[in-house]
Amino acid sequence: MVKPIPKEEGLDHTVAWMNEGYLFLSNRMNQFNSDVVETKILGKKFIAMRGPKAAELFYDSSRFIRYGAIPKNVADVIIGKNSVFQFDDGQHHKRKQMLINVMNEEQRKKLEQISRNQWKIAIERWEQTGEVVLLDELEQLFTIIVCNWIGIPLYAKNVSLRTKDIRSMLTAFTNKGLNYFQGNQAKKRALKWISYIIRQVRTGRIHPQEQSPLYQLAWYERSNGKLLSISNAAEEVLNIIRPFVAITRYACFSQLALLENPNVRQRLRKDSQYVSWFIQEVKRFYPAVPFVIAKARESFIWEDIYFPKNRLVLLDLYGSNHHPDTWEEPENFVPERFQFLDEKDRYRLIPQGAGDLEFGHRCVGEEITTQMMRISLEYLLQLDYDLPDQDLNFKLNQIPAQPSSKIRLQNIRNKG
Repeated sequence: MVKPIPKEEGLDHTVAWMNEGYLFLSNRMNQFNSDVVETKILGKKFIAMRGPKAAELFYDSSRFIRYGAIPKNVADVIIGKNSVFQFDDGQHHKRKQMLINVMNEEQRKKLEQISRNQWKIAIERWEQTGEVVLLDELEQLFTIIVCNWIGIPLYAKNVSLRTKDIRSMLTAFTNKGLNYFQGNQAKKRALKWISYIIRQVRTGRIHPQEQSPLYQLAWYERSNGKLLSISNAAEEVLNIIRPFVAITRYACFSQLALLENPNVRQRLRKDSQYVSWFIQEVKRFYPAVPFVIAKARESFIWEDIYFPKNRLVLLDLYGSNHHPDTWEEPENFVPERFQFLDEKDRYRLIPQGAGDLEFGHRCVGEEITTQMMRISLEYLLQLDYDLPDQDLNFKLNQIPAQPSSKIRLQNIRNKG
């Protein structure tokens, strides 16, 4: 027997979503004591879910598609037109396989070397500066790293502008959507910049290494044998740059975790397994992506719940990572909890999504995220500094979340 889905009264709940942010879906699920609820945002009906079973369903490609799920004004800034995130089935698999190939082991080794070199340069500069705002510095550092790794020429005079534009794209929906205009303009500037670079590659004016992401994307052929359009290739390059720079928030939250849990420092320096647990707990505990969106491929019934064809569905990532039925004492920061988690479980810890990497819609950049968090943590642990009075709290109604002060550090000394 099909059972009704709990839903709150009211014509639309967009304002509540903006006011509640990461907690919006979980608040309603807790209110109705149900891991599946119905809500209405931006005038559209959504079925929202959380938990491992919901994640497994959501990433079942026979049940859900991504094409047309994300509202156009959101997609234009966050992922762009005709990108891998909006494809399904064979088209998605082919484009995603290309991204997996450009992030292969050899390229990750190159990324490791570039990252370490740039971290050392950044720390030397920080030592000469009275105070640094860590999140701002990390965004600039990661912008330099990712452009260097991809193969994009980035001149010193342009670093600040490029970093600012990437930041504007990442925060386009912060401040209850009031930053959208700045984010949209930043996206247009970034596309113009990357399109120029792609054109330079194709006309032989820039010569990136053949294994570099820039070369692979510039010369990528679609299934019909034609090259991606300049704009599509630029979108895919941006779809590496933007989420790469977004990793800075995990790095910043790692520093916050060190400040709030000073007892972990010694063990992190000595125990590589504990480092892995710490990184996983940072991903679980601190807010990153609030939810992901899909659309029902056909009508179906799951757990006595009816999903109509084309119904939009939200998987609550933050709520799933803080679900008391899944995690013991979820509001406590406990890296040791991952000692007992099956690493093959693809549906429990889902900060960036779930499912199968090669054939599903799991985030292709997860390994690089972990790699960059590990490198960042290593260098952050080498620093001595003075911590001025500041507001280190983060607001869960701000997406993406960040410590209010962005973490200000003074008189940095490198003891590594």
